Amino acid sequence: MTNFINKLLQQASIPITSRQFWRYSLVFWGVLAIFSYIQSTLVWMLGSKSKMYIAESVEWFITYLMWLGFTPLILKAAQRFPIRLLERKGAWIKSVAIHVLIASGFSLLVSSVAYLLVSPLYAYEIGKPIGPENIPFWFFWSYSLRVTNYLLVVVGYSIISYTHRYQALKEQNLTYELNNEQLKTQLAGAQLQALKMQLNPHFLFNTHHAIVSLMLQNDTRKAIDMVTTLSDLLRGVLAHQESNFLTLRQELTLTQQYLAIQQIRFQDRLRIEYDIDPATENCPVPQLLLQPLVENAVTHGISGLTTDALIRISTRRYPGEIQISIFDNGLGHRRKGRAGGGLGLNNTRLRLRQAYGDAAHFTIEQPQGGSTIVTLLFPSEPNLLPNSTHENLSLAHH
Repeated sequence: MTNFINKLLQQASIPITSRQFWRYSLVFWGVLAIFSYIQSTLVWMLGSKSKMYIAESVEWFITYLMWLGFTPLILKAAQRFPIRLLERKGAWIKSVAIHVLIASGFSLLVSSVAYLLVSPLYAYEIGKPIGPENIPFWFFWSYSLRVTNYLLVVVGYSIISYTHRYQALKEQNLTYELNNEQLKTQLAGAQLQALKMQLNPHFLFNTHHAIVSLMLQNDTRKAIDMVTTLSDLLRGVLAHQESNFLTLRQELTLTQQYLAIQQIRFQDRLRIEYDIDPATENCPVPQLLLQPLVENAVTHGISGLTTDALIRISTRRYPGEIQISIFDNGLGHRRKGRAGGGLGLNNTRLRLRQAYGDAAHFTIEQPQGGSTIVTLLFPSEPNLLPNSTHENLSLAHH
C-alpha cells in the first residue's frame, strides 16, 4: 500500500510522504465526520425520536473509517479519469458521470459493510432483527452526501495536483530559460573573446613591422625602447587575458602604453591629448576597444604627416551611456580606403554589437580639409557581463 501511495503521489507531482498523506486524509475525513455527527445529533434533538441508538454512532464511525481507507482508490480514480473543463466538449461530463458511478459503488459497499457489522447491535437495541432489505434504505438515505464527499475529494485532488504540476513546469521552464540565457552569455563571451584574440596578431604584426623598420634604419636605440615598451604592453594584456571587459581607466592605461610605442617612432611629430570625463573612468568597456581605433588613427591618419600630428581621446558620461571619441588631424577623406575599412574598425563594430546589441553606435566623420573623428556611444553596462567580470571590475574600482 505504501508503494502504491508513493507512486500515486509521484505521478501527481505532490511532494509529500505516504505518512503525511494519511495524516492529511485523517484530518480531512475527521472534520467531515465531526460535522456529520453534529448534524445527526441536532436532527435527533430537534426531531420526534425518543432515543438515539448507539448503533447509529457505530454506523457513522464505520462509514467514515471506510471512506478514509478508500482515499487512495478515490485518488487513483481521479487520476485515471481526470476532470478537465478545457477539454473537448462533453469530455468532462463523461468523467463526472464515471465518478458518480464509482461513488455509487463505494456508497453501496459502505452500506453493505455497515449493515453486516451494525445490524446485530441494532437488533439488540430495538429488540428485533433488521433484514437485508434495509440496505437500499441506508444506501439512499446518505447517497447525496456520500457522492458529494467523493466528488469533493476528486476535485480537491485535481486542484492540488494541477497546482503542483503547474508549479513544477513553471520552475522547469524557468530553469530552461536560465540555462538558455547562460548559454547565450557563454556563447557571446566566447565570440567576444575570439574577436579580441583576432586583434592580437594584427597588432603584433604591425608593431613588429615598425621594429624591423627601425632596425633596417640602424636606429637600434629606438628599436630597443620600442621592444621594452611593447613588453610592458603585452604584460598588461596578459594580466587581463581572461577578462572581456576592463574599466575605462585600465583600458586607457593599455592605450597609453601602445601610444608610447608610437611616440618612440614619431618622436616630436606626434602630440597626444586626453580629455577624460572622471565619471567614465570606472565604467566597463570591452578590452582592447581603444587600441585598434588609435592604431587606425596612426596608420591611416597621421602617418603621412611630417609634423604637428595630433591624436585626441575624449570621453563623456551621459545618463546610462558613455561616449568615446578618437580624433586625428590626418588626411581624413583624402586618403582612399580609410572610412569604415580595415580589420581594426570592423572588429570594433562587431565587438560593440556583441556586447551591447543595437544600443551601441559607431560613427566615422571626415570633415572637408582633413582629420577623422571616430565616435563610440554605448550603454554604461553591457548585456553579457558575467558575475566574475563584475567582481573583477569591482576590485579594480578600489
